[in-house]
Amino acid sequence: MAKPNIEQALRDVLTGPERKRAAERIGWDPSEVSRFLSGQRGVLINEIDKAIEVAEYALVSRPYLDAISTLCKVGAACECARAGMGECAR
Repeated sequence: MAKPNIEQALRDVLTGPERKRAAERIGWDPSEVSRFLSGQRGVLINEIDKAIEVAEYALVSRPYLDAISTLCKVGAACECARAGMGECAR
């Protein structure tokens, strides 16, 4: 599985059918999009949140991901555990 890449996700959305809308959401004009795509411009600190949103990514903390992973392993909806009979053997 490929590692998530926000830069590539931004490149994809800024060259796709929704490119104008995506650029507007970040606050970029066509020249800024062109400079980003050519590597002459980066994402400024005050643009990061909007760029991540446009790329359809979400930032979450490691502890949050660890908790979700644990719940998936033990079964967040495990009827046995909820009834006080220990974890399911599923």
